[in-house]
Amino acid sequence: MICGIAGGANAGKTTIVNALKESFTAEEKSLAILPLDSYNRDHSDLSLEDRAKINFDHPDAFEHDLYLNHLSLLKQGEPVDIPVYDFATHSRTTEVERIEPAELIIGEGHLLFVIPEVVREFDIRIFISAPEELRLKRRLERDVRERGRTPESIRTQFAATVSPMHKKYIEPSSSSADLILEGTAPIEESLEKILEFFDEISR
Repeated sequence: MICGIAGGANAGKTTIVNALKESFTAEEKSLAILPLDSYNRDHSDLSLEDRAKINFDHPDAFEHDLYLNHLSLLKQGEPVDIPVYDFATHSRTTEVERIEPAELIIGEGHLLFVIPEVVREFDIRIFISAPEELRLKRRLERDVRERGRTPESIRTQFAATVSPMHKKYIEPSSSSADLILEGTAPIEESLEKILEFFDEISR
């Protein structure tokens, strides 16, 4: 089964994916995760200052062909080595991460449903929705803690690209979803809805 999980940046996609991973591990089922963020185009040829100016919330920021190729290989039962992206320096590292094929393959990313070729690959499409104020609050907490960014730079980027791109691309892409969940709901409630949906599809 191939499942796509999309939604606004910091809407709660990763939290949902991690909950699914724990659930499948507990049931001794295999799960593979293919995050779209790992496929940010490499801009190591630019200065750090210029890299910071790139619109990472536009569909063109990602290497779609490589993502599609890796998704296809996983569907065929082949392992893939995905890029490892450094969000602090806005560039790819020289490392790769081996992803093995599994019973459930999850594609995850805020712009996942914006790319028609990618959307067609999924058997199930789940969209996570959350208010802008909450997504900004979560982004501030994460990027200051994990990526060493300042609150000012985060707010500037959010206003310049994250919010406009959400309205232009991400929000309309929810029309591709089979199931829409609220990122404000308790994680246990959302997980239960997803697992019930999986059961219905597999019957």
